[in-house]
Amino acid sequence: MLEFNASNIEELEAEAKLREHEVAVYVVSGVIKALTNNVDKVVIGTLKSLDLDLSIEKAGYLEGLETNLLRCEEIEEYELCKEAISWIKKLRLAK
Repeated sequence: MLEFNASNIEELEAEAKLREHEVAVYVVSGVIKALTNNVDKVVIGTLKSLDLDLSIEKAGYLEGLETNLLRCEEIEEYELCKEAISWIKKLRLAK
């Protein structure tokens, strides 16, 4: 699980942007694991200063994969991209 050090939402957005590749890999990996294990929600990270968990519900899995796929490709996580594309296709068909 990712830990964020921000003390408010604006700082969280800035920190997530600075760590965008790390966040993308964690989101894509987490969503794939949740889909594989039929889990309804995946916790991505925590923001301890606000006692806040950052999570993705099952309804947001497709968007999470689509949004983060390019960032994973940018850092050459090709196997992860391949799995993500497979799940994106399955989720689009299930709509």
